[in-house]
Formats: sequence, structure tokens, C-alpha cells
Amino acid sequence: MKNIFLKTTGLIMTGLVIANLFVFISGIVISDEINNFEQKTDNLHKINLTLEKEAANLGSIKFALSQAKEFGFTNSTAPQYIDQLKFAYR
Repeated sequence: MKNIFLKTTGLIMTGLVIANLFVFISGIVISDEINNFEQKTDNLHKINLTLEKEAANLGSIKFALSQAKEFGFTNSTAPQYIDQLKFAYR
């Protein structure tokens, strides 16, 4: 009886050690994947910031002025309003 109990206990301990190793190794693999995803999201965040800056520059008044000067639109005119008689009747 004592011999069977020791063998059973040894088998259970061996099984638990193997299960523990499996859980430990799978945790390491998952942490490596998490690190890869974090690096990819950091790179995407940096790319997104540069694209946002580029979009802001393209939509800015400074960009419009530089493009206007490049194409020869340097003369400014007075703004026209809709409430003037020649544009609309009240």
C-alpha cells in the first residue's frame, strides 16, 4: 500500500512539474508576442503623428499662401458678402 502511494505521488508530482513547465513556456511565448504587438503599435503611432502633422500642414493657411505665390495668385481682393444688393435682395 505504501509503495503504491509513493508511486502515485511521484507520478502526480511529475505531471505537475510538466504542466508547470508547459505553462511557463507558453507564458514566455505570449509575452514575446505582446512585446511585438507593442512595438508595432508604437511604430504605427509614430507614423500616425507624422501623417497628422502633414495633414495639418496641407490644410493650413501658410500652405495655401505658399501655393498661391507659387501659382502666381498674389493679388488679394476685398471679400464679397451676400447681404449686398448686387448679390441678393432683402
